[in-house]
Amino acid sequence: MPMKLYSHPDSYNTKKILVAAKYVGLDVELPKDGKSAEAQGKIPVLETAQGCIFSSIAIARYVSRINRQVGLYGQNIMEGGTIDSWVEFCTHELEVPLYTWVLPVQGVCQEVPEATACAKEDVGKALNILNNHLLHATYMVGNNFTLSDICIACALVDGFKYVLSADFMKPYGNVSRWFKLCMMQPEFSSVLGSVDPCKGGAAPKAAAKKEAAPKKEAAPKKEAAPKKEAAPKKEAAPKKEAAPKKEAKKDEKKEEPAKTKTPEDLAAERKGQMKKVVKEGGKRGVEIEGAADMGGLQFFCTSVDEPKGDLEFLTESVKAMNFKSDPTEEERKGGSGHIGKMVFSAGDHQLAVVAYVPKEKQKELNCEEWLAKVLSMQPGGKTESKAKDICTGFIPTDGNNNIFPLKIREGLILEANNYLRKKGLFPEDDSDDDECVFGDDDFPS
Repeated sequence: MPMKLYSHPDSYNTKKILVAAKYVGLDVELPKDGKSAEAQGKIPVLETAQGCIFSSIAIARYVSRINRQVGLYGQNIMEGGTIDSWVEFCTHELEVPLYTWVLPVQGVCQEVPEATACAKEDVGKALNILNNHLLHATYMVGNNFTLSDICIACALVDGFKYVLSADFMKPYGNVSRWFKLCMMQPEFSSVLGSVDPCKGGAAPKAAAKKEAAPKKEAAPKKEAAPKKEAAPKKEAAPKKEAAPKKEAKKDEKKEEPAKTKTPEDLAAERKGQMKKVVKEGGKRGVEIEGAADMGGLQFFCTSVDEPKGDLEFLTESVKAMNFKSDPTEEERKGGSGHIGKMVFSAGDHQLAVVAYVPKEKQKELNCEEWLAKVLSMQPGGKTESKAKDICTGFIPTDGNNNIFPLKIREGLILEANNYLRKKGLFPEDDSDDDECVFGDDDFPS
């Protein structure tokens, strides 16, 4: 017999309970009178055979513990405590400012500009903490989805729908990557549906103004002039309508160069993309250096976007990460040449992979074997080049076998880390070195 959850069906607090229920295989029913109960202050409440539980966090924790084998509350006491830390962080550091920003946009309450400005700043701080944590973690805690992933992802859904535009999220690429991974899971998508970043609220207002333009049609009042018989001569003016044809021809001519790009055009495009690749790599190198120093890591696995699955670009990205950093520079680049790394880049045609092991660490880890192990996890994986320090390879897209770069990338990052764990080169899950800090002081602006 299903448990009954009295809660507003559209609330993110309800959604996190339902996602957790999907993971543990629990049948939860939402009675139709849930909305009316909300007005009386009686929800959320979970009705069970043993009694009732109220408060969304308490219900979510109860549901997560029903099937311990799933691991929504971690594999040990330490993981359970860490999950609680992130859940509390979500409740107080993320949800409060985010919904101060979102609710006025939804029309639930009036906007207070000063409060919105503060909320945006606090949301940025919270996202920065999450982004730093997810730089070297596939999941919030451990090696699987837990209640911490569920709570944070569900809280962010309305944010992505109403205020977190692609431009706002640019500095938080790791959060966006992790959120997409969550939304790819059937347990999330079956409850939350498809979630895309909003395009900003200004566009609809601009569109409304343009629609008002037809009012100018009131001008026909001037047609009173036809009393003069000479006026019909003006009807010859329609000959000017031929002009649009010329405009059409001009447009057609403009489209032609796009169809036939010269080798010079293609070379210029590739050169421009290479600049973006190197810039992203240099910035990621600084992030890796900081995160590795903080956690005591000597090896690192991550992904980048700009190479778009191109092995040459990805190799240059890794070189930019390893570039010797100058501490005196205003904008530092690279600095992670002493850290072994495996870097992934997803494109339409393939998933590109580059493994790098610095000379001083080659006795501990064989670069070629590390890459070969990861590539062997998917059919079609192939090593492209081999060397003691840098090895490259790729896994081609194969729709017939359900192999898509974005879909397999996160699992392979996890496998790369697991290979390091077996070699004793990556902190174990129960190691204090692998635990993360959760306050603003730990990630100063």
